[in-house]
Amino acid sequence: MADPQCSSKQTNRQLLSYTVGGVQISAVNCQQAIDEFFRFLSEGAGGFITATSAHGIVESQSDMRLRCIINGARMTLPDGMPILWIGRLKSVPVNRVSGTEFFDSVMHDLRASRIRHYFYGGQPESTSRVVARATELLGQGAIAGWHCPPLRAAEVLEDDSIIADIVAARPDVIWIGLSTPKQEYWMANHMTKFPRSILVGIGAAFDFFAGVQSRAPRTIQRFGFEWLFRLIQEPRRLWPRYRRVVPGMLKILIVEAIRR
Repeated sequence: MADPQCSSKQTNRQLLSYTVGGVQISAVNCQQAIDEFFRFLSEGAGGFITATSAHGIVESQSDMRLRCIINGARMTLPDGMPILWIGRLKSVPVNRVSGTEFFDSVMHDLRASRIRHYFYGGQPESTSRVVARATELLGQGAIAGWHCPPLRAAEVLEDDSIIADIVAARPDVIWIGLSTPKQEYWMANHMTKFPRSILVGIGAAFDFFAGVQSRAPRTIQRFGFEWLFRLIQEPRRLWPRYRRVVPGMLKILIVEAIRR
């Protein structure tokens, strides 16, 4: 399936950006990102936002379709300390904005109660807690619905009936809580079905918002070892990923430092 992002770029031209391993990253702090998000919603022009970490950068070195999708985002959040470090090396004014921080901040923004939220992804236990907490914060009228898809290959298209249900729910924003590259493929494959909605890929944010998983302490995050904290929590699931991502991102850091 052709990606509309590859032929018609959605990137917000008003945002400063820089590249990490050929992937465009928006130079924002959390408040700027939130304000841009609500501006996108007010425009009603659709598109998507993605939170891109070292995992997405490394995968994009061999997956050109993934790189194309990320580079077609209206905003790409700098989700990870290596991405922040490279921005600072390039003298770009940027702060880390993780998908988890962004999602939590939007949920606590007064403007969020005036829009309709749909939650897609995660496990039923986690996502149901996300919906319950979001309802407490925003009110029942702000909740458009939720769905937890089964485990499947990254590029599998969603069932037409599920897409129809989401369309009928009239969401302003669809929060996508899948892993990379599944969330990027899902947004690229289905965004045209929601021409006035903003899709936001936020990875594991549902688990943190629901309290199912704990984030690393701030000090560990600042030194760039949140990946190690998560690996200790979920070694079986995350070891196959991090044994590729950590050396791959280190190589990209070295290359970017030499080129700056």
